[in-house]
Amino acid sequence: MKKIIKVGICVAAAAVIATGCGNKSQDAASSSASTEQTTAAATETETVSEKKLHDEESVTLGDYKNLTFSAKEEEVTDAQVETKLKELCAEYPVTVEGRPAEEGDTANIDYSGTKDGVAFDHGTAEGYDLKLGSGTFIDGFEDGIVGMNVGDEKDLNLKFPDNYGSADLAGKEVVFHVKLNQLKSESASKVDDDLAKRYYNDDTATLDRLKEEVRADLKAEADSKFFNAAGSELLNEVINNSEVTADPDAVDDMFNQLKSTYSSYASSYGLEFDQFLSMFLGTDEDGLRATAENLVKQQLVLNAIQTEENLSASEEQKDRLAVMNYFKNAAQMTATYGEDSANQIFDMGAVYYYLIDNSTYVEAPETDAETTEAENILEEKETAVEESESTTAAN
Repeated sequence: MKKIIKVGICVAAAAVIATGCGNKSQDAASSSASTEQTTAAATETETVSEKKLHDEESVTLGDYKNLTFSAKEEEVTDAQVETKLKELCAEYPVTVEGRPAEEGDTANIDYSGTKDGVAFDHGTAEGYDLKLGSGTFIDGFEDGIVGMNVGDEKDLNLKFPDNYGSADLAGKEVVFHVKLNQLKSESASKVDDDLAKRYYNDDTATLDRLKEEVRADLKAEADSKFFNAAGSELLNEVINNSEVTADPDAVDDMFNQLKSTYSSYASSYGLEFDQFLSMFLGTDEDGLRATAENLVKQQLVLNAIQTEENLSASEEQKDRLAVMNYFKNAAQMTATYGEDSANQIFDMGAVYYYLIDNSTYVEAPETDAETTEAENILEEKETAVEESESTTAAN
């Protein structure tokens, strides 16, 4: 499932945007893919010389010590661990044998769709996992699989809805040839050693090992959320205390990088760029440009504080930063991002650590109910779009 890269702690020269938004599925490989995509987008827009990017910038630092922040460091609870383990039960269902497919099962299928005997685009797949009863595919498709046994093949005579997005298929009768390869059941999946064995694909794995990893991942998420929230809060406070001028060329460059990256994501979701900004980020192009200017100013202030205090990340801090970005350690993160980009993230992280260590937590005022509701609606929209993703015209 796609995850959106949101602006976070460090904006490196190669446009590596490191954030704390993610989950267990975002391992080193997916982090690398995100970096490559973002870097590629940046490369397409790098048309301004380094001199022009910086010749009009200036920074006069104001107070950056003894500040306050309201981001709260949360502890991982046993209840959170149990919730995540139950989610893994759904993600790693039990293989079912000796009975036909039932609603609620996850069916691994091969299928090929034809209209008037001719295959149509995006109507064929192999090894596709489909949860029966999810409503992912057109009416009749999932119902047609219910009752099949593993190894069975059958033709489903179906009709696309009249309002289907493709004019070539809307209201048309089609035939899907389906083969059932495997059945899995979420209801039979329990929080036990067998879950760990399926998760690790290792017959020696135990539930205790899985619990330990889940707790560590949740801790990394909590640490990352706090670190980015507190650091960003303090950094913006420093900007307000300082005299910072961002070079217009650098702002344009950053805006183009962000626009290129988010346009790519919008396309992958089948959305217009403006729709994507509104639905996922709650902003428009003017807001994105303001974000770009703020990011440039953040980078200027981060660089100024690092120079003023001669800061560099300790080995322990590097490893902590790597774990917060879903790597095992700093070495793995460096191998994935490259030494220059990783060092930029480590250096900027060192400034965040400095700001947090030299500031004081204060309890935030109560959140406005309307603001909270708006944030919930935005999150629901993001979830709905993610859940509606599919690689086939059958949905």
